[in-house]
Amino acid sequence: MASWDNWLPELQLVAPAAPVPLIYQCINRAARSFLRQTRAWQEWLEPVEVTGEAFKEYTFDLPQGSELLRIERATGDGRPISVANGRDLPSDPWRHSQRGCAYLVSTDLRNFTVGASGVSSPVQAYVSLVPTTRATSVPDTVGTLYHEAIRDGAKAELLNTPGTTYYLPDQAAVAVALFQRAIDRGSTDVWRSSTSRVSRGRTRWL
Repeated sequence: MASWDNWLPELQLVAPAAPVPLIYQCINRAARSFLRQTRAWQEWLEPVEVTGEAFKEYTFDLPQGSELLRIERATGDGRPISVANGRDLPSDPWRHSQRGCAYLVSTDLRNFTVGASGVSSPVQAYVSLVPTTRATSVPDTVGTLYHEAIRDGAKAELLNTPGTTYYLPDQAAVAVALFQRAIDRGSTDVWRSSTSRVSRGRTRWL
């Protein structure tokens, strides 16, 4: 994992008087903002054994220091199943499950249920993640590919701290522009990689 220490020296150069806890906080917020807007941290979660009991609740096994942003797609025993939005479920989901539409749904992004008897075990989800507010690192791949982006996001907040010796709004504005440009590029990269996959359309209940 790439810890916040990877960004510390560069940020201390531009704001030597800034307390280290504040710098870490800025890095965390920049990483959360970047990954929330780009969905650039994506990975398969550990498989979960399901029993076949209708609407039994299961828990996602998330990487330490992460929270779930979006379920991109899912499989049951290696075969694609639909991902349904909890708001789309009708008042009587059991009736719809009898139509044979296998799906996975989560209403809180911590737990999930599967509908229809056609869902085979194990169930696995491919998801977008963001670091928690208490996280101190991101995966090495994210830290390597988006090091400058996260640095610029942290710098933008750090240099825009009024009442400090490192309050430099002009430099902060430049960092904001660089950060936004990196977000746009990152979002495009993720979108392009997604379009080459099998359709990830969400289930819509009729």
